[in-house]
Amino acid sequence: MQPIENQNIAIIGAGISGLRCASRLLECGFICTIFDKSRGFGGRTSTRRKDNWHFDHGTSYFSGTDPDFLSHLQTLQSWQPRGTETNEQLYVGASGNNELAKNIAAQIAQHSPIHLHTHLDTTITKVRPASPTGWLLTTDKGESFGPFDIVVSTAPPPQAINILADIQSSVTQRLATLETYCTWALMLVTNKPLTIPDLVHAPNADISRIIAEHSKPHRQLAQTESGLASGKLGQGQYVIHASNAFSQAHVEATPEAVMQSLVGQLEALYGPIPQIAHSQAHRWLHAGIRSPLGEAYLLDRAQGIAAAGDWCTGNSAEDAFISGANLAQALITGV
Repeated sequence: MQPIENQNIAIIGAGISGLRCASRLLECGFICTIFDKSRGFGGRTSTRRKDNWHFDHGTSYFSGTDPDFLSHLQTLQSWQPRGTETNEQLYVGASGNNELAKNIAAQIAQHSPIHLHTHLDTTITKVRPASPTGWLLTTDKGESFGPFDIVVSTAPPPQAINILADIQSSVTQRLATLETYCTWALMLVTNKPLTIPDLVHAPNADISRIIAEHSKPHRQLAQTESGLASGKLGQGQYVIHASNAFSQAHVEATPEAVMQSLVGQLEALYGPIPQIAHSQAHRWLHAGIRSPLGEAYLLDRAQGIAAAGDWCTGNSAEDAFISGANLAQALITGV
């Protein structure tokens, strides 16, 4: 095995798992190249923006018990949703929940450009053997990167399988046993807030959660700035996550049909809703895992192929963080 300082690692995915994995590896002298098909960091913790509104349309908030993860959450804001009973300490980003990923990425960026390379807006479609050893990565535009000693995928299992399709490995065999589920998210702005708690869990069979984005710390400032510019103040801003059953039944539906259906559900629950100033539906095709792997990561040492993500042990950002950290530790120690 080559010395650590000569190990060249490709990490596919710049979400929480991939970023934490890279952070630990870089601390120990590995060379890391991070790829992500999106233009920014965060994966499902990304934040959608419209004017001065911020929608945490994937991960609504963070909580956890792992000391390492909690230490990273201290960079965020504490959130206590009004009218909701919870024993958990919840955290959110002041400008959006992608702050957590941005903060980890900022720590990573302090490493030497000799050890860190980042390629955003880059879709990896295939991993294939290099000659004489290692792996080459190919993009949807025909670009090639490598060779790499180890390839780590933090993509959802169905996407990882497609990328690693030509590789016979225990990693791909285990990935093929995992099934993800879809979640529709509705981003909604109303001219007046709804008279409901800031966080509502499962109000009916079709909605799993309603989050009042305007209630999060420092979001009112953005609303006020937007209102001053537009002449409108006191709007309500929400993210509505559909239930697993609804999302599965409407997995191929159009965003317009999903918006109409979920708005109808809100009216059935709470009566006529105020005038809608903005609405947009987003489908997270691989929002979560139906049955987690039950292991912290997958690693084929002999071939140099690995996979990590929240799907290893659950569906939370904390699960993703721990998975990436544990895989990095395994690569660092070699045991």
